[in-house]
Amino acid sequence: MNNILYISGDGIRNQIKSRIYTKHFISDAKNYFITKELKSLVDNCEIINFSWWFGHPRFLVKLEFSGLRGTTRIKTLITKIINLISRFIIYCKITINSFDILVFSDNLFFLDILLIRRIKKLTSSKIILLSGVSPKYLLPQSHKECLPYFDNIFISDPGHKVEWEAIGAQNVCALPLSAACPITFQEIINKNKDNKCYDIIFIGNLDSRAYEYRLELLNFLISRGIDIKIWTYMQNEESLEDYPLIIKNIQGSAYGKDMIHIYSQSKIVLNLHSPTVPSGGNMRLFEIPLTNALQIADRCPNKWFSDKIDIVLFTDKYDLLNKIDFYLNHEQERARISYNGHRRFLSEHTYHHRVKKILSTIHH
Repeated sequence: MNNILYISGDGIRNQIKSRIYTKHFISDAKNYFITKELKSLVDNCEIINFSWWFGHPRFLVKLEFSGLRGTTRIKTLITKIINLISRFIIYCKITINSFDILVFSDNLFFLDILLIRRIKKLTSSKIILLSGVSPKYLLPQSHKECLPYFDNIFISDPGHKVEWEAIGAQNVCALPLSAACPITFQEIINKNKDNKCYDIIFIGNLDSRAYEYRLELLNFLISRGIDIKIWTYMQNEESLEDYPLIIKNIQGSAYGKDMIHIYSQSKIVLNLHSPTVPSGGNMRLFEIPLTNALQIADRCPNKWFSDKIDIVLFTDKYDLLNKIDFYLNHEQERARISYNGHRRFLSEHTYHHRVKKILSTIHH
């Protein structure tokens, strides 16, 4: 099974430019790194990569908020046309080539029961789904209807497994799909190895009420005298208007190389997961140890990183405050855990490890 077709609607080319090479954020580079590793491990890996904006054209987004009469009907019609074009491309690719495995991953705006049934008639390929979302809250109904047709489903958060199985998913494997690529960032990391100019930092989204948890924790820390530097994106002044202390500590936005630069210059990096990630497993969980910084996080499965060995976990805001104070004032302990986290990352959590695990599970 060494002939793979990887299908995504997240814009791999855009992602690699945005998160790694430029300051313009579109999405993460997970698909880029996974397909890169697939190409190094199998005989042939071809990619169908629809741009995110192909599935969600800007003019449709503007139209939706314009309030014009008939907007919904126009949007529905154009969406159907886009989906038909997407499916036609997929059908042609599958018909022309003989693939052992079809992998679906991220922003699958074109995926529904008609597509998956048609694929089943065209090929005997194994069909795989990679998903990092909570199916209970974020999986569209059109995707839920397709679950019986997937041979394997790989999910990022172990806490979601019960949710997937409850809606009929089979062969669900909890594997952190997020990881990091040491080769891409090694020069930056080496350059900042002895240049820790930030005591503690946080980089992440604060732009909606879904992140109220983050806002309250950050506000608490600042109010208790912790000089935490904050970088955020998609900043909405309305969501921050009740938090003037946070606004004063925002340094700007940071993506890609800039983000890795800041991580590698920091003694401590704070990782606060989204409420939709119950067990932990966002990209920061693996990007932070890549940079030799000490990660203090709200949650993480012990089989990925161990508390007080590779990572530091906290239980509430007072525990977090105490641990920040302790590790800022105990350099040897901070260095020990940072070093262990980096070694654990290199031995278990690169994209090479992820892809090897996916392939071995499928072939089993």
